[in-house]
Amino acid sequence: MSSMWDAGETITTQAPTQFRKRLGTLFLTSKRLAWVPQGGLAPTVSVLNSDIKNLFVNAEGSAKVMIKIVEVKPDTSHSFIFTSSSALAERDVFKDGISGILATRQALANASGASAGSAAGSSPSSVASPTMSDASAPGTPRIGAGSAPGGMRRGLNGSGPSAEMKLRFALLKQNKDLAMLHKDLVMGKHVSEEEFWETRKHLLRNQAVMDHQQKGQSSAWLDLKPETGESNDVKYVMTPQVIHSVCQQYPSIKKAYDTWVPGTLSEAEFWKRYFQSRFFHRSRSGRGANEPDDDIFDQALAEDENETRAPPKRIKLDHINKLVDLSTTEEDHLESYTSPDSTMAAGKTKESKEAMPLIRRFNRYAQRVLDSTVGPPKKTSAGPEPFNMSGVERAIVMEDLQEQKEASKIVLDIQDTRRYFESQGGDTKSSKIAEGQNPGDILKHFYRDFISNEVVLDKPFHIPGGTFDALMKNVKVNRAKMMPPQDGSQLLPPALYQEALSCHATGNEILRHFWASTGADKEAKHARMVESLNKIRDENIKSLMIQASSLGANCHDAMKMMLKPMQGAIHKALKHAETARPRPMARKLPA
Repeated sequence: MSSMWDAGETITTQAPTQFRKRLGTLFLTSKRLAWVPQGGLAPTVSVLNSDIKNLFVNAEGSAKVMIKIVEVKPDTSHSFIFTSSSALAERDVFKDGISGILATRQALANASGASAGSAAGSSPSSVASPTMSDASAPGTPRIGAGSAPGGMRRGLNGSGPSAEMKLRFALLKQNKDLAMLHKDLVMGKHVSEEEFWETRKHLLRNQAVMDHQQKGQSSAWLDLKPETGESNDVKYVMTPQVIHSVCQQYPSIKKAYDTWVPGTLSEAEFWKRYFQSRFFHRSRSGRGANEPDDDIFDQALAEDENETRAPPKRIKLDHINKLVDLSTTEEDHLESYTSPDSTMAAGKTKESKEAMPLIRRFNRYAQRVLDSTVGPPKKTSAGPEPFNMSGVERAIVMEDLQEQKEASKIVLDIQDTRRYFESQGGDTKSSKIAEGQNPGDILKHFYRDFISNEVVLDKPFHIPGGTFDALMKNVKVNRAKMMPPQDGSQLLPPALYQEALSCHATGNEILRHFWASTGADKEAKHARMVESLNKIRDENIKSLMIQASSLGANCHDAMKMMLKPMQGAIHKALKHAETARPRPMARKLPA
């Protein structure tokens, strides 16, 4: 099993464990934490010591002895169950080993932070730099904003390397398949972090656009709800968004705010008086009449109610399209059998009169929200605009009902029509009666055949039962041939099937990098891709085949069918790399 470890890597401890309902062995080496399935030749879980963020163990006395490893990558963790008779002791050995790794890394981080602080002088701001990683997690190194690697490119949104790292973490968190591929390629040291994201710039760009896309203001009615503190005191939280919504919903409050703040009243005092006024409690049952008088908000309440009671201004309808202007066809419906519903007319009934102020308030607020988004409507010219019928005609004129103009024709003058129709009739030589045959004899021959078959056309035709059985058997055989064969998802266990899919995705990504590095300026990367392809072929594919073979012949055949395209593509790539390798020039012997 030494082929699965890197050069110079030593095993610290190992123990039999269960991972995702599969048996295997958990290893802690000088470089990583790895789990190898039973009968496997390569680890399916490999976490570098530098990528371990934290560890958790379950309480003593539990039915299962477990350990959970959390990676630095967001939302990535692995839980292992120790299965041997000395499970608790083996778990403690792993816990002590991983805790030592985290403690050593934390000590190095603290030492580097202290040296950086002493070099910067006694200023406290030089030490309290913003961090990219979770500082609360033990064993996580703190990376200052100015200590990013020199090779890191500027973020896509123009805010530095940390912003691009956040975009990468967000993508890996949203897409589990991409996170698994990133783990297999980058953590498996097949490609570097920059090479992995080099071909996925469009994903980062789309994520940056989505993060910075501003959401439009909602036209929903603002409902401020209080929060109750520990001492049963009631408080309202006023954010800039809430203040903007209040001012847009009630123009009279915005007018009072601009008049009194900050000259006469502070912002906190203004909103405190607002929550105590009749204006705020008028829509809350039993509260409006008991509020104290307030000159500022009582005047704002009167202005708001006057605006609500006033009917809307009459809108000019000159710019409305005649196809959607219902008033233009009013005279066409006077003699119809239906009459207008008077209850639907606004302000005609008692109920509608009471609801009219609220409806107007909602409509005006929706109009303000629309104006803040698309701008107020453009003012029309003083004079009436000329009515253009071209658009209306294009919409109501049907071409099928129009008189069709006859197309100009050129008369075809054929002198010999017999030869023309003979050429159009096709080859008639095969239908000619052979020389020496009598047409009457041919008809008599057909008549004798018809009589000898004893076909009775006026009686039902019965098919023997055996014929139906033979037909149904043929149908089933043909249907079985046409149905697709069972693939790996139906024959292989779900965990093994996912490993095969992961191997496929990893192999395809490495092949893509291989063919993209065939140029003379990328020889180093090309050599790394060749090494990775050999590793995929000799370790991952062989391990999957061994695991499938242990489950039976059907699983072995299904795995072989799944991996056959990948094996063929890798073989073709390695053959190309072998043939394209420059051969050393033969030295010419002296004559």
